[in-house]
Amino acid sequence: MRTLWMASVVAMSLAAVVACNREGEAVQPGAGVQPGAAAPQAQAPQAAAPAVAPAAAGQAQPEAAPGGDKQYTAIADAVTLKVGATGEFKLTIKPAAGLHFNAEYPAKFAVTAAPFAKSTKDKLSSKGGEVKIEGENGVVSVPLQGLAAGSGNLEIVGSFSVCSSEQCYMLRDEKLAMKVTVN
Repeated sequence: MRTLWMASVVAMSLAAVVACNREGEAVQPGAGVQPGAAAPQAQAPQAAAPAVAPAAAGQAQPEAAPGGDKQYTAIADAVTLKVGATGEFKLTIKPAAGLHFNAEYPAKFAVTAAPFAKSTKDKLSSKGGEVKIEGENGVVSVPLQGLAAGSGNLEIVGSFSVCSSEQCYMLRDEKLAMKVTVN
């Protein structure tokens, strides 16, 4: 009986640690712990996996989407602005086959300013209304302002999630880019 009690305490502790690593998700007491289940064996640390299944906390997850491809593609048309002008442009996150953009994850994006252009808003998020779902895709509205003549890529760093019906990939600090020309 004491062994069962210890196994339950260890399993609940591990579930709490895993849940604490999930950004923006509610922690349920005893989540992922089955009554009478044995405690998981300790394993050597491994490289951080980019995926965590919300319904199966603590289970090992594959590091790539089905077929070993990247979990998404970022698509943005080339942007052209005049010096001093502003505009809103779209960055689309297209999930790999069999995946969809996770509307439940608190997606966040930040645009790094360049000498020729900057975002007129520091943080872009689903909570702020700049990240929306269109079909299976996530669409980020990026408000830009032309600062000086020039061109290049604006770096966009995003944290978001794409899911299949069985698991989710939490992608943090993903480096994306948008080609911008200011005349």
